[in-house]
Amino acid sequence: MDREQAKFEGWAVCDILGHQRYVGYVTTEAFGQAVLFRIDVPPLEAREHVLKRSMYFPNRGYLPAGTTVQEGPVPGYTKLIGAGAIYAVTPCDEAAAMAAVEAAQPRPLINATLPPERALAEGVSVNGPYDDRGLEDTSGDDDEEDEIDPDAEDEDDDPDHGDQDGLP
Repeated sequence: MDREQAKFEGWAVCDILGHQRYVGYVTTEAFGQAVLFRIDVPPLEAREHVLKRSMYFPNRGYLPAGTTVQEGPVPGYTKLIGAGAIYAVTPCDEAAAMAAVEAAQPRPLINATLPPERALAEGVSVNGPYDDRGLEDTSGDDDEEDEIDPDAEDEDDDPDHGDQDGLP
């Protein structure tokens, strides 16, 4: 008796044991007795977009909403999954699948431009009150050097205060 195997072919979100999720064009393939689900995850082109909410980027930290980011391309790939490892297959149309792929695939960050209200003003250094040579002199006296009073008492030497480590 020859029975026809049920087949699946179409766009879907596949939830796999181990809290993994793959999104792509799914087909079934038989290899002898084993039937595997083939998930072809499409490649993603480089893109530039404005963040609608703050997001975390490795090696950059959190970028605020309104930041224009350029993200690199991601190559497509194929994943073969055994039927026993799949706990959910959610069929969808191509547009929904591509939106899910865009949201799920991490991309390399190429460039980020902060929104004008979050960017530094022109001429302001990232280092704040420091310049390239060290501390900025904010005393206003360029000619006079600070003098140290050798007779001034230091709080650390006061016997009534005890040791600074909290020990008597």
